[in-house]
Amino acid sequence: MSRKTLPCDSQDLCNNDVCHSSERTSPSLDTLIPINYETPTPTVNARNLHIAMQVPTRYNDWFPRMCQYGFVEGKDFYSKASKSIGGRPSMNHEITITMAKELCMLQRSAIGRKFRQYFIAVEEAWNSPEHIMERALQIAHQRALEAQRRIMDLTEENETLEIALNASLQFYTVAKYNKVFGKHWNLAQSQAIGKQLSAFCRSRAIEIRSCETNDERFGTVNSYPITAWDDFLKEIQ
Repeated sequence: MSRKTLPCDSQDLCNNDVCHSSERTSPSLDTLIPINYETPTPTVNARNLHIAMQVPTRYNDWFPRMCQYGFVEGKDFYSKASKSIGGRPSMNHEITITMAKELCMLQRSAIGRKFRQYFIAVEEAWNSPEHIMERALQIAHQRALEAQRRIMDLTEENETLEIALNASLQFYTVAKYNKVFGKHWNLAQSQAIGKQLSAFCRSRAIEIRSCETNDERFGTVNSYPITAWDDFLKEIQ
């Protein structure tokens, strides 16, 4: 990525962090800054990097200055406010490994060079065929799990609808039962059977459902479960 150069008149007198930073003891490998792999591509916390590289300038001054080299928010870094107890929350930034490498190079220090080599190794490992295949398998596994969850949701929804449909199909009004099973009851007989079946169900705490009809003579009528019909007809025969 092409970056803008901010020149200085004298490296010996310049206070620009790009030109020089503290040359104190470099950290050991086991204390290098941790990498965040929870993002689509690896990132590192810029504030932690600022501390690790022993940059003398305040972070709130240093990071905006570094951004003047052409780094773009949403592409090279991501801003986030940290939690604070009282006062204003501090601003942190997650930066890509590519940006981290360039910041290390811009510091022109032994520590910066050490961290840059570390980030190069991280980038090479991330882009190795083994890690690419591993990430592909993880993505495929995640998609398979999501597809399985969708199938299970649809299955459960279908089962619920099927239960409701079966339940509704197993309830019969007197007119429906008369027609479906060919009983040939006349109107008076149907009315009498309806009253008897209603009393039969209520005495046994059997569910009775109400349903609307298209016949103005009847309006709302009762619907009875098929099992109640079977038991009722056996009893009156």
